[in-house]
Order: sequence, then C-alpha cells, then structure tokens
Amino acid sequence: MNSKEKLLIYPFDIQSSPIVRHTNLMGNYELTGIVSPNGWGFSSKDAGSVDGGEDIGINVNSSFNELIDSVDTVLFMESYNKLDIKKLVYSKIQVAADKGKNIICTLNLEDELFKEINEKCMSKGKYFKYFSPSKGLNKGSDTCNLDSLLEITVPVVFVLGVAERTHKFEIQLSLRENLIEAGYKVSQVGSRHYCEMLGIHSFPDFMYSTCLPETKKIILFNNYIKKIEIEEQPDIIVIGIPGGLMPFNKEFNNNFGIFAFEISQAIFPDIAIFSTLYGDYLPIYFEKISLSIRYKLGFEADFFNLSNNSFDFKGSQFLKSMQYLTVDSELVDVKKQNFKKNNISVTNILNQEDAKALTDNVIKKLTGNADVVPAI
Repeated sequence: MNSKEKLLIYPFDIQSSPIVRHTNLMGNYELTGIVSPNGWGFSSKDAGSVDGGEDIGINVNSSFNELIDSVDTVLFMESYNKLDIKKLVYSKIQVAADKGKNIICTLNLEDELFKEINEKCMSKGKYFKYFSPSKGLNKGSDTCNLDSLLEITVPVVFVLGVAERTHKFEIQLSLRENLIEAGYKVSQVGSRHYCEMLGIHSFPDFMYSTCLPETKKIILFNNYIKKIEIEEQPDIIVIGIPGGLMPFNKEFNNNFGIFAFEISQAIFPDIAIFSTLYGDYLPIYFEKISLSIRYKLGFEADFFNLSNNSFDFKGSQFLKSMQYLTVDSELVDVKKQNFKKNNISVTNILNQEDAKALTDNVIKKLTGNADVVPAI
C-alpha cells in the first residue's frame, strides 16, 4: 500500500479552510503543514480558528522555509486576504520546484512562470497540477447543438447562498463526505475552479464565457449535467452554485444572481440548501427568503444554513470591495435555537453534528421519509 504524500498548504486563510477540513477528499495526502504569512494573525493558532469553527488539530505556522523540507507536496492556494502574489508567492513556488516537491496550484500564474515551474517539475520527475482560475473565460463551446433541455432522472441537490462567504463550499464538501460514507455514489459540480483535486467537477468554463449568449449557457449546463448522469450513473448529483442570490445594492451587485438564475432554468432540483450570512434574523426572514427563491428561481428552499460571517457594509464601502466579519461558530449554535419553535430547520455547517444531520435530512427527504432530524 502506497504511503500518503505529506502536504503543505500556503498561503492559508479562510478561503482554504474547507480544503483543510476535508483534505481526505483529495485522496492520497496527509496534511502535515499549514503556513500563513506574518501579519495575518493566524500563527500558532489551531487552523480551525480561522473560520471560527471547531478545532482541526493542526496549528498554523508562519515559516514556509521551516516546513518545506519535511513535505512531499505543496498546495499553493488563492486567499481571501490580499497578498502580493509576485512578491510573496512566486519565490516560494520556485523554492518548492527547486527542492523537488510536487506542486499543486490554484493561483493564476504568468505564462513564463508556469513554463518554468512545469519544466523544473518534469526534470525532477515531480508533478505540477495547475488549476487556473482564468482558463476558458473568453472561449465559446461547440459541445451542444440542441435547443431543448434534457430530463435529469437522478435526484439533484442545489447548494446556494445569499452571497459568497456563506460556507457554501463547506456544505458541498460535507455533503459529499457524508453521502459517500453512507454508501451513496455521488456526482458533483462544485462552485470553485479547482474542484477536480477533490474528485469533483469544477463549475464549467463555458458558464464564465463572454462569447456565449445566456440562453446557450442554460442549455449547455443542462446537457453537461445530463452527460455526467449518463457517464457516471450516480445515486445523487450535488451542484454548488457560485455567487449570490441577488444584489445587495447598486454598489455591491453579487453578480446580480445570474448563475443562480441560469442554473435554476437548466435544472430543477429535488432539494435546495440555502445558506445565509450571520445576522439578527426574525423567523419571517426565512419565510421571505423562501418566497424570493420560489418566485425568482422557481423552486423551494428545503433547508437553511446560517454562516458565521456577516457582511461588513462600512468596511466594504471604505475599501470598495465586499468585506466580511467572522464570529465564533458557537454563536450560530445559540442563534439558530430561536427558529426551532417556528419549525424552521437552520443548520450550522461548522458543527459536525449539524453537518451529519443535514445529510441525514437530505437522504430522508429523497427517500420519502418525512421525519426530519432537527439541528442540534
């Protein structure tokens, strides 16, 4: 039996937290090192503190050079925190290549560096897996000449949110892990561009294309899912939807909820899980969100998740980009109790018991069992 490759992740922050919590989905890797740049405030803390969730059991280091010699593979990831990639990351990618490490990269690299790293890895007999965030943005697609939608016969689960930073990706990975553990064959399209390294299809390039009309994208996505259904013959298909549901205001438009609309026209879900930002909500909030989803997208939200990230309006206005504040996930456990008496199922996906209960509820609903397991 082959031993697992020792894995180092850099630069680590909340963006890569779902990967750290579900490294087992990557396959033959053992996470042995996590590094964040000095000044991000994570050094010597448990990696679980970064997203406010439960401890993971591995501390964050601030020294890349201290750990590089003890690992086999380095995963260079995009980060939520702003970072001078050329100044701080490029040199570390070169160091990893020079030291004969396998390299996985989800960052957008300049062509010259890509070629240099690829050649170095090949010369040392190491692999270089590159998941470019900008691949295919201006390409069309000739994979489909149909003008009609095809029926999907396998149960489909949507994971969508009011915005980014609502733990949609964490929900997707938790569902995958728990459904597979329960014995189901899962096909999945994730909401990020590097999902293949987790055994998941990434959100397809053609959906980002500027060369295709939106009507064509809808038909293409429908046919894309049908192709997955035919080739993989899964028990269930999970689809993560990038972006938000609707604009916050004129300045922060959430991409106008375009992806949510297009995918809702391409596929009708059997179950929809909707995740929202942290806030002081009354039960009527979820009723209004449900109505909004029904009238905008044409389906019901079956389950809700309350994230521990809140939208920072003042910070966003000052920095001219969407900013968020993170609270301890235990506050979500307290707040969600307010909705139990109204029979509103609200989950805290960073609570492992809740994550398993959500999967159980998805299975119960799909199998026709009406007894829904309440969140802890």
